[in-house]
Amino acid sequence: MEHLFGSTSLAACMLDRDLTIGKASEAAAAMFGMPTLLDRQAGDLVPGAAPVLRRCFELADLGLPLPDHRFMLGGRDYAVTFHPVRHADLGISALLTIAMDVTRSLRIERVLRTSRRRLLVESRQDHLTGLLNRRGFDAALDREVRRARRSATPLALLIVDIDWFKPYNDSLGHQEGDRCLRLVADALGTCLRRASDLACRYGGEEFVLILPDTDARGAIAVAANCQRAIEALAIAHPASVHGRITASIGIVGANAGSVPADPAQVFAQADAALYSAKRNGRNRYELNGL
Repeated sequence: MEHLFGSTSLAACMLDRDLTIGKASEAAAAMFGMPTLLDRQAGDLVPGAAPVLRRCFELADLGLPLPDHRFMLGGRDYAVTFHPVRHADLGISALLTIAMDVTRSLRIERVLRTSRRRLLVESRQDHLTGLLNRRGFDAALDREVRRARRSATPLALLIVDIDWFKPYNDSLGHQEGDRCLRLVADALGTCLRRASDLACRYGGEEFVLILPDTDARGAIAVAANCQRAIEALAIAHPASVHGRITASIGIVGANAGSVPADPAQVFAQADAALYSAKRNGRNRYELNGL
């Protein structure tokens, strides 16, 4: 053990039971910017260290493992391990502490964690419109269905489908098609009333709005706003009977206490309402209740 205290790279200290430092390596002294740590109180060097160290002695006396700890000093992060020192007659007489500078590894860990979060966000985001994509929608609907059932609150879902989008895209080209999708996505975003409301691009020319805490009446109001917002875009559509871009909307409104456990059932009801809107002439909305 003595070789630890001659180390210039390992920050090691030996503490007696009153938390006085009896031995310390050069690296430990350098860590605190002092020529020596002998006879210093550990609690004076690291604020909050005293109760942690006393607890380590208590655990050591019981023969229990000692947990590692971290602390910051001079803007750097340190990880500390604790090792009980047993005297033949006195039992646990001292505590060996070894501190390691983990600043660089923690920074790398933070960068990786941030990168993983960003990749997760990007994997659930539609790159064309900036809305949630199909994967993001599936996760969001599952979460909101569970929340609505747990809190016994209503939940509504709108599926918005741009009418005759394929002939629009085929006749005017993909660039105009993409522009149309972005404009419609932006318009739908303006129709969300609460911070918890979500707009998603389900795929192609289909969008979905998830409306937590919204009953059928509220969902109809949002659908009407969506149609007005899309109409206000005034995007010319040569192949449409209306001469402009319009949308059909399927609505499902589940009352408080009646939200199905299966998110697919909620979506299927909204999808059925959408097809009713298409069969009945398009540029309209239809409602299914649960």
